[in-house]
Amino acid sequence: MEEKKVSFSVQMTVKELYRFIMYHAYHKFSGIFGILLAVFAAIALGTSYEQLTEQTRAVLILVIIWFIVLDPVILYSRARGQVKRNKAYKQPLDYIADVKGITISQGEQQQMVEWEKFFKVVETKQQFLVYSTPVYAFIFPKSQMGEEDSRNFHELVLVSTKDTRVQLKGMLKK
Repeated sequence: MEEKKVSFSVQMTVKELYRFIMYHAYHKFSGIFGILLAVFAAIALGTSYEQLTEQTRAVLILVIIWFIVLDPVILYSRARGQVKRNKAYKQPLDYIADVKGITISQGEQQQMVEWEKFFKVVETKQQFLVYSTPVYAFIFPKSQMGEEDSRNFHELVLVSTKDTRVQLKGMLKK
């Protein structure tokens, strides 16, 4: 059987990093709690507006604005700042994935990370997120990988992580 390899380059953009930060923020307890709090605040405001004091209305409106508007704006600002400051994002990163792991290179620097060293791999509609720790991930935008490489990477992840402790989430199923 021929060893499958998937090669692609990623130029990190604010949009792609923002997608990752939003996914990461809203797929943990604090993000889910914030959204639920804003929804309950909106329901309380809508159903009991006349009975509420002005102070209570103001607090509910503040909760809604914080979690629905301000939090995403803050996260976008963080993504923009990271892309500006991080030297690794100035040039594309080149990746070669095979059954052994993922080789990352940029310029003269190169590093290979074996599949067993990864924490989890998540597939969303727009990205593959390959976590090396619970909070740090390699971001592989499908738009930059292309349809064929995205499909091949999906299959490669399934085969390569089969007998590992790597968690598969999202559109990836073990």
